[in-house]
Order: sequence, then C-alpha cells, then structure tokens
Amino acid sequence: MLKKIILALLFNILFANFVIANKELPVFSGIGGNFHALDMYGKSMQLNDYKGKVVVLSFGYTNCPDICPFTLGYLNDLYQKLPKYAQENIQIMFLTIDPKYDTPQHLKDFISYFNKDFIGITGQTKKQTDYIANLFKIKYKKIGENLPVEDIRIVVKKQNSKSEDDKISLFDHSVTIYLIDTEGEVRNISYTGTPKAEFINNILALMPTIKVEDFRIRNSAKNARFAAAYGKITNLSNQQDVLLSVSSSIAKRTEFHQTKIVEGFAKMLHRSNQVFQPRQTLTLKPMSYHIMFIGLKKPISSLDSVDITLHFKHAGEVPIKINLKN
Repeated sequence: MLKKIILALLFNILFANFVIANKELPVFSGIGGNFHALDMYGKSMQLNDYKGKVVVLSFGYTNCPDICPFTLGYLNDLYQKLPKYAQENIQIMFLTIDPKYDTPQHLKDFISYFNKDFIGITGQTKKQTDYIANLFKIKYKKIGENLPVEDIRIVVKKQNSKSEDDKISLFDHSVTIYLIDTEGEVRNISYTGTPKAEFINNILALMPTIKVEDFRIRNSAKNARFAAAYGKITNLSNQQDVLLSVSSSIAKRTEFHQTKIVEGFAKMLHRSNQVFQPRQTLTLKPMSYHIMFIGLKKPISSLDSVDITLHFKHAGEVPIKINLKN
C-alpha cells in the first residue's frame, strides 16, 4: 500500500511538470539529467555516454524480494519482443539504491540472471546514490537492516559470503521506469503494470529507423556547378519506407540520382520515391546511386561541411552532416 501511495504522489508531481514536445511523448522538465556512477564491470560511466541510444532506467536493489525481480523479468520480456534493430539501439539499466551491499560483481551476477545485455550501475557512495535518486525524483527508505540473508527470498546469492555472516537491508522504493531518448531527455515514465505493447510503441517512437554512414563528397573544380555525395543508407525497421526527396542549402537543387548505362552511354536518372525495403542497405557510389547537387552556390573547396536532409515517408527527416575539413 505504501508503494502505491508513493507511486500515485510521484505521478501527480511529475505530470504537473512536463513540457509537451509532441502529442505522443512529452519531455519531462526537471526530471532526470546526466549523472556519474560505476557500472557492473567496475568502470566509471555517465549517462551521457549513452547518447545516441534509447535508455530504459529502473531503480532497485539485488536483495529486493518482490518488485525488482518482477520488474527485470518484465523488462527482459519487453526486450525480447523488440525488433532486432531496436535491441541494437537500446540500453536497459538498473541502478541499485544499496551501494554498500551491491558491489559491481554482485550486480553483474544479479543482472546477468535476467539478461546479459542489461547493465547494472551503482553510486559509489550513498551521497552519490541520493544525488541520482533526487535527479529522477525517486523515493526510497530503509525499512529493515542486519537481517539474515537466508530469511529473504533472493535471486542470486552473493559470491564469497557465508550465509551466517551475510546481513542485508530491506528498502521501500519507487517502482517507476524511465524512458530516456537519444539526447538524454526523459520522455516517458511507466511502471511494471504498463501494457508491454504500449511500452514497446513508446520505445520505437524514439528509435531512429534510418541509419546513414560513411558519407563523403567529391571535391570539384572551382567553377563547377555540380557535385555528388556518396555513402550508405540503411532501413533499420521492419517496414518498407520511401525516400521522398533530398534537400541541401549548398545548391539550388538537390536530387537523388542513379547512373545507368543506356545504349552505351552513362546517363543520370532522377529517382523520386525511392523504396527502401526492411533491413535494406543501399550503397551510394560512383556509377550507381548518389545525391546530386545542381547549381552549387559556392565551390565545394570553400566549404567546411555539407548538410543534407533526407525526407522519408515514415522516418521523417534524417539529417546528414559531411565534414570536409579532412
């Protein structure tokens, strides 16, 4: 009952303080932020290390007899239901509120019981743990201590400890789960009762479905009016998408082209509504597909970088920045 009351109060506080980013997933103002901690491999880490990935963050402790194992089991089931591209672009984290007992090795043993791709993290001191808990408005308090470990239902026994000497603490704590976007902003607050289909949809809403890599642009003569860019475009999702158009500020017109040999001559063809099948990678290279800049406003040699935007039917706008300094 106490947990339910705390959860209700927490939700009232949180929903009074969000700023709408879109109809689906708001950005929560004053909730979350970067923090430093120790991961289950004994290495220093910070939340900002995971920018570019969607992060799911929950709080608890290894000796929790009920809600923590249930939460991690819920998150593992959720993870298994994600498409492969989403599994590759998400990090599920569990932060202990009991840094004194939950050493990195014990955290690793505990987390690995549920999923080896999850990561356990700990504040190195109670002060550091309190700081992180305060960032996320997590409430916790000790409700018992110096309890024999054999009296508690636990998932993984701590290595190198004798049961008769192993004394543990019990905590009451918030049971919220935080969904953090690729820029480190909290975008959703859920709990283990959230329907999995709903949580998965929220994750996928924050997940990039188009990957661009290895983009480059060929230098051209100083008075050239044309230039071409090459690279790789991958549709990570499990649904077909369509590249509707391409734009860039460096030219009067930017188009997606394909070079084909027609009657012995190389001919550039404008390709609109280019279809990308699920998991398809299209390599842009000379005498193949490329992005064409027509009517350059400045010579390529005078630019430090080139910005391109791909406009997809489902993925929306996908930006590309090509650094020309090197």
